[in-house]
Amino acid sequence: MKDHITIVGNVAADPEFRRLPDGTPVVSMRVASTDRRYDAKAGAWVDGLTSWYRVSIFRTLGEHVAASVRKGQRVVVHGVLSIKRWEAGEKTGTDAEIDALAIGHDLAFGTTVFTGAARTRSEAPPADAEQGWAPAEDVPAADEAQWEADPVPTPF
Repeated sequence: MKDHITIVGNVAADPEFRRLPDGTPVVSMRVASTDRRYDAKAGAWVDGLTSWYRVSIFRTLGEHVAASVRKGQRVVVHGVLSIKRWEAGEKTGTDAEIDALAIGHDLAFGTTVFTGAARTRSEAPPADAEQGWAPAEDVPAADEAQWEADPVPTPF
C-alpha cells in the first residue's frame, strides 16, 4: 500500500538536478518541516520538532522544480511516502523519502508568478531538455488560433 503525504516546509539546499542512465530527469532536495504553535502562557510562538524529508522529483515536474525552487523557500509537497532504514558501519538510522507528485510555493509567505509550459501531444521528450519546454510548432494550429484570440481560457 502506498501512503500519500502532504508536507509544508523549507527547502534546505538548492535542488540537485541529474539524469538517470535512461535519460529521465530527476531532482533531489531536502525539506525541513517544523511544527509551530502559539504558547499562551509564554505569549509567543514556539517551534516544535523538525522532521526532515528527502524529496525525489521525476520527469517534467523535476525540471520545473529545478528551474523554480531555491534554498530557503517555503514549499508544499504532496507525494508518496517511503520509510527506509539504513546502516553504515556502526551507525543506523531511518530516512523519510517522498516521491513527489506535486510541489508549489507556500503563498502564505510570499508571491510567485506562474508560467505555463508548452505541452505536446506526443510522448517524445521536450525539444529543449535543458529548459523543459517544447516548441510552439508542436501545438495544433486550432489551439494556437484559440490562444491568440483568447489568451486566458475559460475553465468550462
